[in-house]
Amino acid sequence: MLRLKNKKFVPAISLIELLVVIAIVGILAAAVGPNLGGWNCRQDLRNDFENFNQYLNKVQSVAISRNKTTLVRVKATKRGYGAAYLRPFLLKNTSCTVNTRSEALEKQIPILTFPIETELKGSEYQCFYADGSADANSYTFSRKCGGKTYLYRSQIFGATGLISKEQYNYSKATWDDL
Repeated sequence: MLRLKNKKFVPAISLIELLVVIAIVGILAAAVGPNLGGWNCRQDLRNDFENFNQYLNKVQSVAISRNKTTLVRVKATKRGYGAAYLRPFLLKNTSCTVNTRSEALEKQIPILTFPIETELKGSEYQCFYADGSADANSYTFSRKCGGKTYLYRSQIFGATGLISKEQYNYSKATWDDL
């Protein structure tokens, strides 16, 4: 505190107090910083997973509304990593195959791509039929964040076309619904 001529005290901050506060903030930043990086990584994986499921739901809706079979080509390169993309097709036939008569739906539903860090495993083709049913498949997303691997899974049930979203729980060794 400063003392004025009329002997009143005015509050002030000394240089030592300021340095102590800066040191405490630096220590907290060093402890919290790596955790924020892991959080961002996990959030990116979760966003990729949610975008994938929304995309499949959109293609399934097109199949039902147009009364035609639709197909999504799920392509991933190099052991599941990098340049993974989803491309939709409206099929002229009822079988789940792309041929010269298949119509690309890229104008209505743009191609969805994933970053190189996310690993995507599953079938290359996913079909949705006009009655709401689908080919039964399972897709797994994984990513290593802060030394720990995180897993998400989409299971598509054939008869109903329901897409179930799950996260792997390492402590219980089970898949938990989201």
